[in-house]
Amino acid sequence: MLPLQPGQAGPMTRTFLLALASLVSFASAQKPDSTEGQQGHGFPWIAHSSIDIFYLSSPAIPGKAYPYQASLYQAFTIQSLSFAWFHIGLRSRETLAPGFSQAYREPFALKLQGSAEIVPDYLYVSLGGNIPILSHGMDLADTLALYQAMNGYNPMPNSAFLSPQALHVSAYGRYVLTNWTLLAGVGYIRPALFTLIPDKSFYPAPYFDLDARAVYQAREARHRMDLKASIFGDEGNATRIPAHNEGDLIEARYGYLKSLRKVGWQTGLGGALKLPDANRRLKLQSALVPPDKDENLQRVFAEFSLAWTPDPDILWRLHLLPKVLFTWSGDAGHETEAGITMGLKIWEYHRLRLTGAMLYGKMNDETYTGFGFRGEFAFRHLGLQDLDDGSDAVDQQ
Repeated sequence: MLPLQPGQAGPMTRTFLLALASLVSFASAQKPDSTEGQQGHGFPWIAHSSIDIFYLSSPAIPGKAYPYQASLYQAFTIQSLSFAWFHIGLRSRETLAPGFSQAYREPFALKLQGSAEIVPDYLYVSLGGNIPILSHGMDLADTLALYQAMNGYNPMPNSAFLSPQALHVSAYGRYVLTNWTLLAGVGYIRPALFTLIPDKSFYPAPYFDLDARAVYQAREARHRMDLKASIFGDEGNATRIPAHNEGDLIEARYGYLKSLRKVGWQTGLGGALKLPDANRRLKLQSALVPPDKDENLQRVFAEFSLAWTPDPDILWRLHLLPKVLFTWSGDAGHETEAGITMGLKIWEYHRLRLTGAMLYGKMNDETYTGFGFRGEFAFRHLGLQDLDDGSDAVDQQ
């Protein structure tokens, strides 16, 4: 529930591979549900609504409001052809990061995405991006808090809100060999122009994502191995003059999944290595942290989850995600996320999922406590499967 921005060394965000696995499952097993006979002919589609709320109750900053983030997303996905899917969404978001004098507001951001199955069951491509329609600026006095929010440790669940993806192009594939399922892909992401600070606009670093997943189905359990590398380019100003070299990010994760009748559980280990940044050659006009200090966080984490289905139409799930945080300069800390999820199948075909989570951590001699909530409802028509069932994701973007 509490994702991390691509530039941070966090647990595997898995958005790419999770979407890939869901699309592959959907494309390889097209079976219209019983609503097809009742509703007549037409295109399969799904309407999706979600709300995310996060509140950071500590540490308190004198004279400042408590940090928070609220986001509302409305989306529509349609399968207009037997091999293609189109997605359109509209997001409204408001964020008060730690140290900000006022909230950053993004009333409307349009998301467009198209996906296609190029080679049936094997190869898929996707093209999309976000278009900020309305956005809010910030005061120059908040640049120090902004710099700290984008570098080092940040307990906020989605600190990448400041630079939405303007372009996302990806290709991914799947191959099944006896008990093995292999998934791999490559994506290119270019953030939008950062225009929050007057006369200080710049382009955050674009990056390539290289993803791989191997799933082995043994007799007793399932073993899943993930590997991801994010290779960053140069940050630049409005005229695209290089200003900063972002350190590359390498993530690895292993998961052990087992189920027995109505109960399933998952354990796992993982880590994230964030390579050093290059020095900034262009600086904002404020008292920033010295640019030669490497503040990139390294993370090692474990994960535990327990799922229970007392009825075919209801799912309960508990998850625990403890992390160890440290920097190469000697700083160390910890963070733990715990939460509960309830999933419901409504009117046999539609989905409702509610998640509540708590975050507790300590970094740089400060203790952080936060609370989060996510609610989502998916209305399906003519058998289109939910593109993200969330069954194997601890954190969700």
